[in-house]
Amino acid sequence: MRADVYDQLKERLFTGELRAGQFVSQRELTSLLGATLNPVREAIRKLEVEGLINVYAQKGIQIIEAGPKAINDAYEYRLLLELSAIRHFVATAGDEKIRATVAEVESSLTLLAQSPNDRNVRMTVLDRDYQFHRGLIDFQGNEIISNHYRLNAARLRLFRINLGEPLERLDVAATEHLDILDACCKRDPDLAVHRLAQHIEISREHTLGIRPMRSQANRFTEVGRG
Repeated sequence: MRADVYDQLKERLFTGELRAGQFVSQRELTSLLGATLNPVREAIRKLEVEGLINVYAQKGIQIIEAGPKAINDAYEYRLLLELSAIRHFVATAGDEKIRATVAEVESSLTLLAQSPNDRNVRMTVLDRDYQFHRGLIDFQGNEIISNHYRLNAARLRLFRINLGEPLERLDVAATEHLDILDACCKRDPDLAVHRLAQHIEISREHTLGIRPMRSQANRFTEVGRG
């Protein structure tokens, strides 16, 4: 029951049903989740430790706010972890692993092409999008890095879904993933780092609201893309 309530509450955060900055009470959460108070309290404690909510005496529970500093801090940490991970991936991933990752991304693009307006399909592809990045981190085999990455990624996922992004640019993101993997196939770590950094920076600018959303894929155009 406790694990189920925790998972349900986290899902409500990641689907945007509970919004960044919103205040809720324990009573409202028990009603929303159809659960008793004790497992809800335990879920609240876990999410507070993970940095997804803040609990204030007299005021209630607040979903973390997506302010510019919080967004920038999370993206700086993401860059630190992922750029190191992509260098390791280029240097050590076998050709079969890279091809399998390419196939996963291509299957996501196929799903989007077949059902472009289906929200359930987009949520499935969104999960695959996050798994692409987690896969780079996890490929290093370092549990400490993986765990810290997941906590930071959860905060960013909450920020982004509340802003309507990334559901609107999944095709663009997947195409950018293919460009990153193209650099991996070429065994060019500098190009892979450049493309991944550009990809993450685009996401940061969308999340901050300083870059207009593109509705169609526009692959990286720097010299060297095959």
